[in-house]
Amino acid sequence: MSGRVNVLVVAENEPVCERLAASLPSAVGDQTTTVHVETAESIDAAQTTLEHSRVDCLVVSTELTNSEGEPLASALRTDGVPLVSFERPNPSSLDIENLGQVVYDAVQNTVGSLDHRALFEAVNVGLAVRDPDTLELVDINQHYLDILGTTRDDVISTAPVELTADVPGFSRADARAEVERAIETGTNVFPWPIERPDGDLVWLRVSLSIAELSGHRRLVSTVQDVTDERVRERDLEALKSAVDSVDAGIALTEGDGHTYINETGAHICGYPDSESMVGLSWHELHTESEAQRLQEELYSSLDQMGRWQGEATIQRPDGTSVPVRLSVTSLSDDRNVVVFQDLSKQKARERELERSRDFLERTQRISKVGGWELDLEDETLEWTDQTKHIHGVPLDYDPSLDDAVSFYAADERDVVRELVERCRNEGAAWEDDFRIVTADGTERWVRTRGEPVIRNGRVAALRGTIQDVTARRSRERELERTNAELEALNRIIRHDIRNDMAVIVGWSELLEDHVDDEGRDILSRVLSTGRHTIEITEVARDLIETMSGGAVETRPLSLAETLNRELVVRREAFPKATIEVDGEVPDVAVRANPLLTSVFGNVLNNAIQHNGDDTTVTISVDVDNDDEVAIVRIADDGVGIPDNRKSVVFGKGEKGLESSGTGLGLYLVNKLVESFGGRVLIEDNDPSGTVVVVELPLATAA
Repeated sequence: MSGRVNVLVVAENEPVCERLAASLPSAVGDQTTTVHVETAESIDAAQTTLEHSRVDCLVVSTELTNSEGEPLASALRTDGVPLVSFERPNPSSLDIENLGQVVYDAVQNTVGSLDHRALFEAVNVGLAVRDPDTLELVDINQHYLDILGTTRDDVISTAPVELTADVPGFSRADARAEVERAIETGTNVFPWPIERPDGDLVWLRVSLSIAELSGHRRLVSTVQDVTDERVRERDLEALKSAVDSVDAGIALTEGDGHTYINETGAHICGYPDSESMVGLSWHELHTESEAQRLQEELYSSLDQMGRWQGEATIQRPDGTSVPVRLSVTSLSDDRNVVVFQDLSKQKARERELERSRDFLERTQRISKVGGWELDLEDETLEWTDQTKHIHGVPLDYDPSLDDAVSFYAADERDVVRELVERCRNEGAAWEDDFRIVTADGTERWVRTRGEPVIRNGRVAALRGTIQDVTARRSRERELERTNAELEALNRIIRHDIRNDMAVIVGWSELLEDHVDDEGRDILSRVLSTGRHTIEITEVARDLIETMSGGAVETRPLSLAETLNRELVVRREAFPKATIEVDGEVPDVAVRANPLLTSVFGNVLNNAIQHNGDDTTVTISVDVDNDDEVAIVRIADDGVGIPDNRKSVVFGKGEKGLESSGTGLGLYLVNKLVESFGGRVLIEDNDPSGTVVVVELPLATAA
């Protein structure tokens, strides 16, 4: 016979128990049988063993009796377990050998006992039998011990849940709950992570079931080591997560249908999830014409090279289309791996880049500004299309630095070379105007700008712009001629016309005492016209100086001195008018130039001449230190200016109501004050009239 035999020896004599435990294995067993002997010195101890352990044969001493001297062997009789008794209190070696033979025969004659044990040990899974009430171990096979990497004694002394490994998502409490579920329902299967004594983490598939064995209710467990399977599942899950997380669609097709597609791919195709695309034909992802094109190109390439790459358009269920880049690789059995990427953003960027390039090219053409870059590592020079257009060369022209310098006028080439070298060696930028001679011999003015490109702490390249400023230079020359002509006109006005008119007015004033009443009226008209002509020359002189001077130079001027000096002049010129100052003029300096007198003079003239000689004009001055301006208010009590004309009275040629003036006075005022950095406003006076507000920057303002 073969297998394992469990023998329980029951005797009150402890030395007898020990001797039989040591001798029976060799007396009962053979080369194919392993004999395990347990002992018990009382009926209660024997019954406990029978309840919790598998026993193949009971060996009971006849000396074991009750209080009345009756043998107790019958009290231990159990269905299916043979019982052998012995009488001698001190059995000899021959007695033990005979006892062993009887035990051997009893066990061998028990139907199925040894076959069951052989099967218990032979199965390729771990088997354990426990008491479902106490979870104490009844029996266990060697494969179970091998899987757990432990011994029978350790398993007996250790509760199963204590072997649970410390892994996320599973605890000893979870293991205990799984066991309780099996006891309640009769069966349960679950994965169980354990930590072996050597520290290795092992995943087991545990199958628990309640069964009736030898008349007892038992919890039978089978365990299988599924660590490798678990690792493969984990790797597959990680691979699936990786595939789902990539920014590309990945699909497997068999024939025309999809067998797998990741979530990204489903999203690109416009489907809610990957499940909804399984079994879907790839033809349904394209229009009929696109599917036909792909079929013609794709299958031919797959047959010849095993793969195909290109661009396609996916038609989503909602009707929108998505451009994609496709890569298809053929596998065996008419299967393919398809990788595709959404090109929508890329196409949009390309369109935007194309629009930007077109806009830049049109801007360059309109502004006549080109770009250039000199790479100092390989001494290559790049020109934009507009730069080539400015130089009059074809678009395929490939310039060098020497070529670029040779386009400049001969007397300016050394200056250009020096600027380039300073930028290269010292990082000094430049911006200046130069003359170039284009490829067809035309001379042009260009404004070039260059600056260094710093990489890793050194000048790696020079970059800049070039602009055709020929038209601007022509305008500047024309402006210079105009300014010269204006200066000549100014001299004529100041020295010739004004002087002659002053002589006419002077002689006319001498005639006042030599004419009658009728002539006096005529003379008055002559004097008025003459004085007005002198006024025109003064206004024209100031206007010419303002317009021809370009940028106006300013300096600190005393506001009080300038204003008071002009008030003296106006009071003499208009003796019938009342000119008053409300309070004192603050002793502050404003930023202006001597033409500030023309500002006050023209405003005062305008206030009096447009409202009659008996007009009252009131001047007040405030200083706003927060805004750093001085505010001069010149108010008259005349008819005022309508609201619809307040915004236009500073225009060139605008005249007041019933005015006989030139219309240049307030225009000049506005131009001068703006050139000083100030402004002029028109307000209504109360109860009637106009207030001209002149704001001038304080000289302390930056």
